[in-house]
Amino acid sequence: MTITRKLAVLATGVAMTGGLLAGTAGSAGAAETAPSAASDCPSGWFCVWSGQNYTGRMQKVAGTNKDLTQFSVFQNFKSWYNHGASCDFKWYSAKNHGGSSGIVPRGYKTTDGASHYIKSNTWVNCR
Repeated sequence: MTITRKLAVLATGVAMTGGLLAGTAGSAGAAETAPSAASDCPSGWFCVWSGQNYTGRMQKVAGTNKDLTQFSVFQNFKSWYNHGASCDFKWYSAKNHGGSSGIVPRGYKTTDGASHYIKSNTWVNCR
């Protein structure tokens, strides 16, 4: 199941429990490191890992981004964690906030064997 499909189901649940409010957080940008645990994702960031169980290359993003395709791990990852300090992470399947989308609630993390990708993002439901 792709992240698009998994997160679309998750987004439906979030929408049914309170709707969506627009907002932003952090500064735009992304960075790469090589940690080995979900806890290595800094507070305020959305992180993805190339491997299962938060292994392999990690890439992280704290701001709103119209094009994540320049960051390789966002194009093929198996683990993710929204360690956002105050917002939910909204991902898009296309650049410039287009295509299908979904919400990853603040604090949510998961890993699986499928390859996932996202092309752009915003932050929503800020508290």
